[in-house]
Amino acid sequence: APRDQPWCFWYGGHEPHRSYEYGSGVAKGGKRLSDIVRVPGCWPDNEVVRNDLLDYSLEVEYFDRHLGRMLELLEKRGMLDNTVVVVTSDNGMPFPHDKGQAYPDANHLPLAVMWKQGLRVPSRVVDDFVSFVDFAPTFIELAGLRWDQTGMAPAAGRSLTDLFLSDKAGRVNPKRDHVLVGKERTDIGRPHDWGYPIRG
Repeated sequence: APRDQPWCFWYGGHEPHRSYEYGSGVAKGGKRLSDIVRVPGCWPDNEVVRNDLLDYSLEVEYFDRHLGRMLELLEKRGMLDNTVVVVTSDNGMPFPHDKGQAYPDANHLPLAVMWKQGLRVPSRVVDDFVSFVDFAPTFIELAGLRWDQTGMAPAAGRSLTDLFLSDKAGRVNPKRDHVLVGKERTDIGRPHDWGYPIRG
């Protein structure tokens, strides 16, 4: 990117995907089954599920440590202030009722954006509905381009710069009041691993 344009940094870690070493959260992470404050009501609250959740959390923490090291390296190289850092997840937890489904827990994902030079008010929590289709128009705009200059088909999403440049927390843009989700084939789980389309 030109010096006057922000860098975009995207890291898609693989660590939280299955398979986990059963019991690693307790054995290697020093966690306790009682650390799980609440087991979602769609799963049984038992030792197996609690261990599974702790094993998953250990993998997420591993990702977090690597992300911290990457941010330290960007700062050491003098690139952090002008880098847009986007951290999110590509799906819900790899658990029944979550990954590959239309339920809220499958699609209400973590999203954190850091841009020291560009975010007007950092450390805000924004409740607007956004989607992955909004990232491409955002990055194109941050690169100083208009979408029609890219030669690509019309954008399905809307740039998030209105949220970046706002002073407000909570609901910022009332027009961002919904997200549509869909898949042509859900994750495996039916006989013969046949999928089926979903919409939400």
